[in-house]
Amino acid sequence: MSALLSVALPPDCMTGTFYSHGGIALAITIVGLLFAIYALTRAFHFLREEAAARRTATTPPDRHAAKAWLLGIWTLLPPTWLFCEHIFLYRAFGKPACFDFFTHAQQLVLTGWLATLALLAILYFGKQILGND
Repeated sequence: MSALLSVALPPDCMTGTFYSHGGIALAITIVGLLFAIYALTRAFHFLREEAAARRTATTPPDRHAAKAWLLGIWTLLPPTWLFCEHIFLYRAFGKPACFDFFTHAQQLVLTGWLATLALLAILYFGKQILGND
């Protein structure tokens, strides 16, 4: 596997795409992944609450505000970070030889963010979107 990586990546990029402050990008990425896990966990918790309320014929708790906040945070913060990382952090500390690999990694992250955003929107507001509320 390392032989494949050494052929695909320039030697400068083997240690990362930043000269310094790469730890900041890594820390924010980890925080973003943890938030995504938290938001998905809350989505399944909300679904369990609604299912339990249907089984007991009670009114489920109103979680609309919490869902909206979580979805709003997930909608705004990741693309804002990607923009800041691309415009400010990479221009100041990025390795020029690694720019293509950096943009490819950002495209992969963007795809994952959009998939998670769509999943959260469906899990949080699927009934309202489909008109079954």
